[in-house]
Amino acid sequence: MLAVNIKNLSHKINNKPILNDVNFELKKDSIACILGPSGSGKTTLLKLIAGLDKVQNGQISINDQLVSSAKTHLATEKRKIGFLFQDYALFPHLTVKENLKYPINFKNSIYQIDDIIDVVKLPHSLDKYPHELSGGEQQRVALARSIISHPDLLLLDEPFSSLDLNLREEIRDDTLHLLQKSNVSTIIVTHDPFEAMFISNQINIMDNTGSIVQSGAPAELYNNPKNQYVTRFFGETNIFHGEVNNACVSTPVGQVKVNQKYENKNVTIHIRPQGIKLSEQPTPVNGIKGTVMASKLMGAFSFIHLSVLNNKNEVIHVHSHMPPEFNPKQSSAVEISVDEKHTFVFEN
Repeated sequence: MLAVNIKNLSHKINNKPILNDVNFELKKDSIACILGPSGSGKTTLLKLIAGLDKVQNGQISINDQLVSSAKTHLATEKRKIGFLFQDYALFPHLTVKENLKYPINFKNSIYQIDDIIDVVKLPHSLDKYPHELSGGEQQRVALARSIISHPDLLLLDEPFSSLDLNLREEIRDDTLHLLQKSNVSTIIVTHDPFEAMFISNQINIMDNTGSIVQSGAPAELYNNPKNQYVTRFFGETNIFHGEVNNACVSTPVGQVKVNQKYENKNVTIHIRPQGIKLSEQPTPVNGIKGTVMASKLMGAFSFIHLSVLNNKNEVIHVHSHMPPEFNPKQSSAVEISVDEKHTFVFEN
């Protein structure tokens, strides 16, 4: 059974296209992320699934029941969903504990208040009112309330965005464990690709036209992006252009092997920073040479900013991520090689 099945969904607001022929499936008891930049229609898509807006074109089914189409609209309260949008929507006149007990089916929930309090890390705030909490604390209470109702479908819109980095990682990890334990079908909206990879079974990447450009498991999208847009969504890349000759492209970082299907064609090559491999060498360097402009320890890796020369002797800037113990001095020479696993080629 599909928890959600969306077919040919298009939507306009004030005659401005927001969603463009969206097709989407969510398997029951799985977690999917809608990943895209601001303005790509992610929140509008959630509102249509929740029934907060009416469908103009296309249809939405939840657990094999048609809930929205141009002629059908099942009220939000009849869809058995839980949702958390960015404005939290806590009841200001209720304490934290009362807010958590509010969901209609709280008495039938598989969770106890104590279970949820352990997750949201607010053991001393049960008797406080929302205005007495920080923004991050309010968000955690709203997240807890959406989970404790144990809905058939849970919709979360940027649920961790207002939390500071350390707390975000902790709450995100606890939330994932809770969702997995409860087997609740979940759609999470985020603009953070690494958050999407961490928490979901399926990622759906949207662009600024309101279209889903690629869907699949996190590893599939990361290792086999279908276009340049998807490639760049998972972090910066070093970009080079060239013509394919003998299944190779000459770049400032060396010869890059490509599929023979691109022979004699102009292509764009994206190389992730971790695909630029460096080794310290005495001058002169035998292979492809780069000059270190800066070397910064970023914790889990060293960020190396290089300058290299193209075939016109113009200076090109290249970024490399190396193990944290690799910290060459400024102005030192390094030898460059390319890891093909982090290299992606697209025809112009």
